[in-house]
Amino acid sequence: MKEATLNVIRTLNKYKVTIGIGVGIAVALSAGAVFFVTEKTRNTEAVWQHIWKINSDLAVIQQKGKDEKERTAALTTAADAYKYLRDNMPSSSVMPWVLLELGNIYYSLKNYDDAIRAYNDFLNKYGGHHLAPIVKQSLGYAYEEKGRMQEAVKQFEDILATNNFLVAEAGWDAGRCYEKLGQTSDAIRSYTKAVQLSPNSIWDTMAQYRLSVIK
Repeated sequence: MKEATLNVIRTLNKYKVTIGIGVGIAVALSAGAVFFVTEKTRNTEAVWQHIWKINSDLAVIQQKGKDEKERTAALTTAADAYKYLRDNMPSSSVMPWVLLELGNIYYSLKNYDDAIRAYNDFLNKYGGHHLAPIVKQSLGYAYEEKGRMQEAVKQFEDILATNNFLVAEAGWDAGRCYEKLGQTSDAIRSYTKAVQLSPNSIWDTMAQYRLSVIK
């Protein structure tokens, strides 16, 4: 029974969406272009310039296919740079992006405790920001990696209670965590919601499969 449970968990983790470095990089950079025009403060422009440089350096490392040691070193350097921005160059308009990217880099380093702190810092300060659903999802993944399933489920359920583009995926995420908790009825409810919210999508396909297994 224990081995069967572990196999289910491995299968579910295989289909978990992994947080990439810079979930919001493309949006952040396009938003940065707008801020250069509309936000004329030197501080804000400086922060965006630093964000551009940090993400550009990371992109170069990724494209060159560096080994794991070099990749880890680059991520650690990026984390230090984002920490510097957070601590020394505060800007109410840019700081949400800084905290999100800092959390994502910690997640990529598998430093889930620091990722959780960065995501929670974001939500405590910018809970009404349009990036909040993405941060909640990322926080849920970090909690899941730590084995804190109830806290992970709370983040996914919070997304399910909204009407944004992540709701179907959140139904899949919540269902996966409920399965790990052994709460089959809740898993069925969450998977069913994913199917209803996004028919003919990847979330529909994966949720339908899990429903066929556990019902």
